[in-house]
Amino acid sequence: MKQRKFYSTLTALVLILALLISGCSQTPTDTQPQTPGEVQGTFFPITTATQEVTETEEPTEESTEETTQAATYTPYWEYERPYESQLPECSFDQIVYERPDAQAIIDDFTALQELVESGASYSEILDAYVLLDEATYYFSTMDTYAYIRYTLDLNDPYYDEEYNWCEEQLPLVAQAEEKCFIAMGKSTQREKLEAEYFGEGFFDYYDENQIFSNDRVVELMQQETALQSEYMALQSDMTITWQGEEVLVDELFGDESLDYSSYMKAVDLYYQKYNPLCAEIYIELIKTRNAIAAELEYDSYADFAYEYYYERDYSPAQVSAYLDSISEHLSRLYYTAAYNDYSSPMSTDETMQLLEGVAYAFGGPIATAYDYMMAYSLYDISESTSKMPGSYMTYLNSYEMPYMYVSPTNDIGDLMTAVHEFGHFVDGYVNCNTTSSIDCNEIFSQSLEFLALDVADLSDDERENLRKSQAASAVMTFLSQACYADFEAQLYLLPEEELSAEKFNEIFAQCFEAYLYDITGYEDLIAPSWFEVQHFFIAPHYIISYCVSLDAALQVYQCELADGSGLENYFKLLSLSSGESILALLEKADMTSPFSEGRMEELSGFLRDQMR
Repeated sequence: MKQRKFYSTLTALVLILALLISGCSQTPTDTQPQTPGEVQGTFFPITTATQEVTETEEPTEESTEETTQAATYTPYWEYERPYESQLPECSFDQIVYERPDAQAIIDDFTALQELVESGASYSEILDAYVLLDEATYYFSTMDTYAYIRYTLDLNDPYYDEEYNWCEEQLPLVAQAEEKCFIAMGKSTQREKLEAEYFGEGFFDYYDENQIFSNDRVVELMQQETALQSEYMALQSDMTITWQGEEVLVDELFGDESLDYSSYMKAVDLYYQKYNPLCAEIYIELIKTRNAIAAELEYDSYADFAYEYYYERDYSPAQVSAYLDSISEHLSRLYYTAAYNDYSSPMSTDETMQLLEGVAYAFGGPIATAYDYMMAYSLYDISESTSKMPGSYMTYLNSYEMPYMYVSPTNDIGDLMTAVHEFGHFVDGYVNCNTTSSIDCNEIFSQSLEFLALDVADLSDDERENLRKSQAASAVMTFLSQACYADFEAQLYLLPEEELSAEKFNEIFAQCFEAYLYDITGYEDLIAPSWFEVQHFFIAPHYIISYCVSLDAALQVYQCELADGSGLENYFKLLSLSSGESILALLEKADMTSPFSEGRMEELSGFLRDQMR
C-alpha cells in the first residue's frame, strides 16, 4: 500500500469552511424540502467508458444506449490515484456518521508526546503515531460529513449540533497534535522521522508556527467558531413581519405578485432587521481574529490568514496595489458586462446531462472523475428550500472521496456553477486533495468553465450568449470580489471604537462605488447588503483568491482560443499543483503572474473583445 499523504487536522479546519464559488448565493424558491436521505445524486445511471476504452465488464445494451459517447479515458476502477483510502470507498448514502471520540484522541496525543519526550525509539514513536493519525483523519472526515449533511438541510437539528460540536473540538485536537509534532521536532529521532516517514523539512513548519500550542489562541478560535455558527444559524429561515404576519424572506421575495414598490419595502425591512444583527456578530469576529493575530505577534490578521490559512506567496501589500489596478482598468467595463448578462431556464436534469457531455468531451481524468462521482453518488444538485445557498466542493479524507454540492437556480448559470464545482472535484480526485493552495484550487474550477464553452451541447445562440456572459461574469468577478476584498481589508484596520453597522455600511458604499457604479438614490439598497457575503464571516480574507486564480484561468482560456492548447495546459497545471503556491505553480507552468506589470490592462482589452 502506498504511504498516505500527510494532511494535518489543522488543514481540515480551513478547507471545510471554503465555499468555492461566488455569485451562487440565491436560495431556490418554490421547491419542496427533502430529507438527507432523499437528496443524493440519482439523476442518471452509472456511466462507464465507451468502446474506445478496454472494459473490465461487458456493458449491457441498455447501458450502452444511455451512455454519452466519450473521448478516450481510463475507467475509474483502473485509474491510478496518488494515495489509497483509509476506509473502503462507498456510495455517499452508505456512509454512517459516528461522533468521534475527541477526548480519547487528545489523551492519546498527550501520551505520545510524553513517550517522545522520554526518549522513545523511532519505531516506538511511529507505531503509536500511525494509529493516532488514522484517528485524526477519521475525525476530520466525520466533521466534513456532518457539514455536508448540515448544509443539505439547515433545519436538521441533529447535524447542526454535530457539525458545531466537531468544529468546537477541532482546535483542541489540533492543539494536542501540534504539541506532539513540536516534541518530535525536538527529539533525537527528528532526522529519521523526516527521512523515513514525514518527509524532508516536515518539522521546520512546527519550529516556526506553534499556533495551537498557545492556549489563548485555541480559546479565541473556539470563540470564532461559536460566532460563525451564530451567523449560519441566523441565515436559516430568515423572516420579517409583513402585513402583520411573520413570513419567510425567501418566500416573500419569490412572490411574483409583489409589485416593485412592495418588493422594495420588503427588502428594506429585511436589511433593517438583519444588517444590525449580523454586524454585531461581525464586530465580535473582527475583534476575536485581531486578537488571534496579536497573540501570535503578526502585524495584522490579514498577514496571519495569508500565511497560515492560505499559504500564499504574495502579500496584502501586493493585493492592495492589485485592487487599484482592477479599479483602474476594469471598472470602465462594468456597464458592458451588465449588458451581456445572460439568463435562460434550465432544469437540474438538463444541467447534469450537459455536465456529463462536457466531462466526456474532455476525456482523460476529467471523464474518469465524472464516472467516479456518479458511481458513488458524490454530489447533490437537488432543489430544496432547506438547503444552504451557494455551492462548494469538499473532501472526505478517510475515504479519499471528493463531494460536490450545488444549490440550483434552474437557470443556465447552473451549468457554469456545476462545471465550476466539478473542476474542484476533478482536482480533488486526481490529486487526492493535495492541492493545498486555495488559489490553485480555484484555477481548476474557473478555467474549466471557460473550456466548457466550446464543448457543451448548446445551440449556437446559447453558446454565443454564454461566451459573452462568461466574459462579462469574469469582469463582474474581478470588480465585485475586489470590492469585497477592499471592504474586508479596511474593516480589520479600524480602531475597535469605530466598529459599527453604520461604519460598515458607509465603507461598503464607498467600495461599491469605487469598483462598480454610483449608488446615488440606492444607498439604502446597497450599503447594508454586505452581510450577505458569507465569506466575510466564514472564510476571512479568502475572497481575493477568486481574482488571482481567475487571471490564471483566463490565461488557460487565452491559450485555448489562440492555438487550442487550453486543455493541455489544464492537465499540465493539474499534474504540477500538489503542494504548490500559485505564483510558484504559474512559474513552473511558464505562465504569467497576475501581479505582473500591464497584466490587468491586457486582460481589460481581452475581456472587452470577448463581450463584443
